[in-house]
Amino acid sequence: EADKVLETCGLSSIRTSFSQMNGVYVEGMTMASYPGLSQTQVEMAMKEFYSSLYSPPIPSFEEMIKDPEWRKRARSMTAMRVVEVYRELYEAMTGDKGGYESVAFLGHNPDQVKTLLSI
Repeated sequence: EADKVLETCGLSSIRTSFSQMNGVYVEGMTMASYPGLSQTQVEMAMKEFYSSLYSPPIPSFEEMIKDPEWRKRARSMTAMRVVEVYRELYEAMTGDKGGYESVAFLGHNPDQVKTLLSI
């Protein structure tokens, strides 16, 4: 379910490109220069992601899981996975691998995203 949420909230393509970049990484390569991770593409993805935080697309699991405690646990685990992916991307973008002219498009740090997803 986490993959569906990442797709819905706009982070899936950025995560995929980042994973591909890591598979072929050579010293000195930056995210900003890798296909699918340009400043414009990442800014658009983050804008979509931040917009989704006001009405998070975390599934209710009501159809799949009958026990309310297990549903709550499933929602929490899905949200945590979204935060983990965001944290990984955030740290890479703000670190040495980033290479972005500005990271002002990163409007929230990972802990703020975690809070917004009510984890």
